[in-house]
Amino acid sequence: MTTAPAASHIRVQGTDGIDPVDRVDCWRDLVSRAFVPLDADAAAPDFTGHLRITELGSTIVSRVDAGAHTVRRTRKQISGSERGYYKLGLQLRGDGLLEQDGREALLRPGDFALYDTDQPYTLAFTAPTDMAVFMFPRPRLPLPPIMAHDILARRISRSDELGCLLSPLLVRLVDQVDDNRPNAALTLADAVLDLMAALLAGNNGTPEPLPHETLLVQAKTFIDANLSNPDLNPDLVAAAVHVSTRYLHKLFSADGEPVARWIRHRRLEQCRRDLSGHTAVPSVSAVGNKWGLPDAAHFSRAFKARFAMSPAEFHKAATASIRSRGSAAPNSVVHASSNEVPPTP
Repeated sequence: MTTAPAASHIRVQGTDGIDPVDRVDCWRDLVSRAFVPLDADAAAPDFTGHLRITELGSTIVSRVDAGAHTVRRTRKQISGSERGYYKLGLQLRGDGLLEQDGREALLRPGDFALYDTDQPYTLAFTAPTDMAVFMFPRPRLPLPPIMAHDILARRISRSDELGCLLSPLLVRLVDQVDDNRPNAALTLADAVLDLMAALLAGNNGTPEPLPHETLLVQAKTFIDANLSNPDLNPDLVAAAVHVSTRYLHKLFSADGEPVARWIRHRRLEQCRRDLSGHTAVPSVSAVGNKWGLPDAAHFSRAFKARFAMSPAEFHKAATASIRSRGSAAPNSVVHASSNEVPPTP
C-alpha cells in the first residue's frame, strides 16, 4: 500500500511566557488544538505544560509534558467536533488515571490504554506527567464492536503479553519522533498499528477481518494520508489498494457512503479542524488548498452544504468564541520543516 510523505512539520507549544492566571486556559486551547476539543483544569497555581506534536500521515504523535492536571471530553464537545478517532496513551513518567464508559485504567510508566474520542472520557494526572499520545482515524485500527467494548479504557501493562510486544515499539516510535527521524517513524507507526490489530484479534479470539473489510480499511487509510493531493480520486485509491475502481465503489457503497463523498467529507473535516480558530491561518482559501480543494468557490459551496455556513463565517464565529472565553494566546508556538528541530520550550 502506498504511504503518505513523512511528517511535514513539527510543532512545539507550551505555556512559557504566559501569565500564571492564564496558563490553564492556554493549556486548554493547546490540547484542544492538538487533539480534539477538551476541558482542562489544574489545582496548582504554578502549572506549566509543553506539547511536541508531529504528524505522521494520518497519525498524530504528541509528547505531553506537564504538571498535575485533568482533561475531560464531554458529550457537548463530541457533538460539535470531528468524529471517528482513537487515541492511545502511553505513560512515560508519572501516573495517569483514564476513565471512560464506567471503567478506570491506572497507567504507570510503560503502560498504555486505547480510548475513543467519540465517547466522554477523563484523564487525571495527580503529579507531573510525561505521556505520549497517538491519535489516528478509527478505520486504521478496525475493531468489531464487541472487541472495542472489551479493549477500550483497559490498562495494557508493560508486563502483559500484549504490552511486552507493543510497549517497546511505542517507546521506540516516540524516540524516533524526538530524534527528528520522520521517515523511520512513519514506517514504524504503520507497522505498530497493523501489529496491534493482529494481536488484539488474536487475544480476543476474534477472526481476522474478511478481505473486503481489510481492503476498505486500507482504502480509507490511503485516503486520509493523501487528502492534500488535489488529484486524489477513486481511480487513484483503487490503484493503491490493487482493486478495480468498480470494486472500490462496491466496497464503499456497502459501507454506507460513496467513495467520492467519503473523500470530500474527510477533506472538509480537516478544513473545519484548521478553521476552528485555534490556529492562525493565512486565508480561508489556503486551508481549502492545503486539503486538496484548490477551487475557492467550490470549497466554499461544499463547506456550506456540509456545515450550514461558509468557511469564512465558520472561522470568524470560531475565533470570536475563543476570544470571548478570554483564552490566552499561546506565544511559544514554533513551526518547522520535518528536517528542522525546533528549540525545546
